[in-house]
Amino acid sequence: MVDEPKWLEMKRHAFEAYTSDGRLDVHELESIVEIGNRDGGFTEDEKLVLINVIANLTRADMTDHMWAKVEELVQKLELEHDSEASIEGVAEDHEDDN
Repeated sequence: MVDEPKWLEMKRHAFEAYTSDGRLDVHELESIVEIGNRDGGFTEDEKLVLINVIANLTRADMTDHMWAKVEELVQKLELEHDSEASIEGVAEDHEDDN
């Protein structure tokens, strides 16, 4: 049996989380991160999936706890360098709320 690539498993997990209730919470995001980090690091494909997951977060998803987690991931994985437009879009939405 061939193992599913982790980036694909991350994407599937995010899809399942959204289809279950239309939202993504911090625990689901952490589960997605754990999938990508199983081998101790993230490939570029796994980072792209994570960037897309973050970019698709809605205002309803963005609790204070979620903002803290997103900021932690952006810094830890240096995601701002991989897709500034996607990450900045989420940050701009947060600034508009304040």
